[in-house]
Amino acid sequence: MPAERIHSIYIQTVDISGTGFVIARRGYLARQIDADIFHVIKLDGLKGGAYGLSYGLSLSYVPYPYVPKVKWHKTLKSVSLDLSEQPQVHLLGSAGQETPSGSCLATSMLGEKCFREELEKAWAFCSQKINAWFDSARNFEGILEKCEQHLTKVQPGIRHVPGPRLVRAFTYAKTGRPEEAKAELELYLSEYKEGDEARPNLYAALRKVTLDGAEAS
Repeated sequence: MPAERIHSIYIQTVDISGTGFVIARRGYLARQIDADIFHVIKLDGLKGGAYGLSYGLSLSYVPYPYVPKVKWHKTLKSVSLDLSEQPQVHLLGSAGQETPSGSCLATSMLGEKCFREELEKAWAFCSQKINAWFDSARNFEGILEKCEQHLTKVQPGIRHVPGPRLVRAFTYAKTGRPEEAKAELELYLSEYKEGDEARPNLYAALRKVTLDGAEAS
């Protein structure tokens, strides 16, 4: 299937009318909550011609990438997924049951009709839970709760980038908790085995966010 048709069907399926979401760029739907928080839904190309959805938060105060220099994303057109989920992972074990990963995926290898039907089923299956996730992630308190959930849930073989540890460090900085922010950043640098270039960039960014947060309060 041509990529244009895949993305067109995605936009038609994830009906954003009346939701506040807009097309941010190809594959990304975004909704601005405030100056710092954006909700994002993304179409993911996976192995074997399969497609799935990612969803989560783009945060203006979290730098990524941060080498060779720090990059911020503060507008709808520059949204990224700083804290993200995939339904086939997030919904595993919900309500004591496992979610079949195929319920959240659509294949492009069997033609347009099959892709549309599978994507519509995936969205119908996942959309209510995705929207509930967004409803609980509209402020800094909710963001910290999501970080905690990420960090306490065992997800073998899954490595989120930039990940909940970095998001939590910068959310601490943003909310006036500089010592906790520094400790969390140090853990992140250690866990991700970041090199000498990342360390000064991230600490400089953390100081900036801490100062900006102090001035705003």
